[in-house]
Amino acid sequence: MYLKMYNDTHQSLIDHYCLSDIKLRYVREPRIAIALTQKDPRRHAVLIFEDKHLVAFLTLFEAKGSSPYSDNKNCLIVQDISTDFRHLNNGYVRQAIQLLPSFIRQHFSTIDQLMIVVNEDKAFTQALCVDAGFEDTCQLVPPIYGSQVRLQLPV
Repeated sequence: MYLKMYNDTHQSLIDHYCLSDIKLRYVREPRIAIALTQKDPRRHAVLIFEDKHLVAFLTLFEAKGSSPYSDNKNCLIVQDISTDFRHLNNGYVRQAIQLLPSFIRQHFSTIDQLMIVVNEDKAFTQALCVDAGFEDTCQLVPPIYGSQVRLQLPV
């Protein structure tokens, strides 16, 4: 498994990425997230591959101290994390989260913190992040989709 920054040569893979209707309530479709990255240089799309198959997707947002989630100017916020519907239940997101710190060090030399905001009703996602070393900050998060938990990891 490996992580790769999105570029235009990956567009056909994104066009065929499948999310369930339930997942679409919580994350942006990759093609929408990529459109946002093209408008905002602080957003970065990351593709997660198993062999040559695109199995999962996420975006990274450079908070630069201007996010309600972090005032750390060297923080990246993980967003839009999803698994292609056809590749569910294979542990790809778990593996990707474990690979993130080394990927961040490689591509973002000034970043010293990763942050993930998880809806409290997503116990599986929360457990997955904690398993990868993220810790609950125990700080209140502005409710967007109900109660949320803010998890962080030093890089």
